[in-house]
Amino acid sequence: MSTTVLTPKSRLHGISLFLSASIPTAARADEYERIPEAPLQIEEAVMCIARAIFMEGGTLVFGAHPSISPLVARVIDDYYLPAPAEERQRDTDRENQAIQWKNPSLVIYQSLVWKEYWAEATERLARHPLVQMKWTDIVGDERIDLTIKNAALAPNSMEKMRIAMLNDTSPEAMIAIGGMKGVLDEAKLFAMHRQGKPIFTLETTGGAAALLARPQQSLGTVRVMDAEAMNLVRKFWESQEDRDLQKRFSESGSRRLYVPYAFVAQQIVAEIINNRG
Repeated sequence: MSTTVLTPKSRLHGISLFLSASIPTAARADEYERIPEAPLQIEEAVMCIARAIFMEGGTLVFGAHPSISPLVARVIDDYYLPAPAEERQRDTDRENQAIQWKNPSLVIYQSLVWKEYWAEATERLARHPLVQMKWTDIVGDERIDLTIKNAALAPNSMEKMRIAMLNDTSPEAMIAIGGMKGVLDEAKLFAMHRQGKPIFTLETTGGAAALLARPQQSLGTVRVMDAEAMNLVRKFWESQEDRDLQKRFSESGSRRLYVPYAFVAQQIVAEIINNRG
């Protein structure tokens, strides 16, 4: 695996990237593989992806989700320079080369069918200077009934929202982390509306992301980005002279190994930048 050193140069400024992520529920663990410590691992993966994109001044786009939206909004704070501070020139540590920093941005879409459940959270997010909230119309008379389990809620309104999100922002790539049916639906729509653009999936986060890594999904643009990184981690432990340490990690299984999501996120961003030439 080739490595690329990324320094903040706003190389993704004006470029949208689509994040599809959520934490699979324990109730549907059999249908969507829920990894051990799923909330912690998925949140770490999301934060690493967000940091790598924001470090390059990019735009992250996704459909509102209560476990993801506030998390990413907090991450973007670390990359915000209010005007006129953002107009200042910064120097890279290694080359002392002047660069122009451009603030990243976050665009969150949601259907009006969810508005009564999202009113307070949406108001807080909308106040952030780098966050845009985009609402799409309800289809027909669809309504949300939270008492319905294991079934899609307002499917037509959600599809309308997802199609608008992809067509409005024209993302250069999709990144799948964890998730359930919504992530699979978004992957199919992305492959249809953004033909030829890559879908990067993190198999180690489980859920729909792990399902997307399987060949039978037949989405030709899917790339499993954490597999090679995990192979490197396994090789490291196999190379250790301490046999007791080797035995302990081989017995614990790959899910318990440290997953270098920061490294994986940098590889995704580097590939997007390189592909754009």
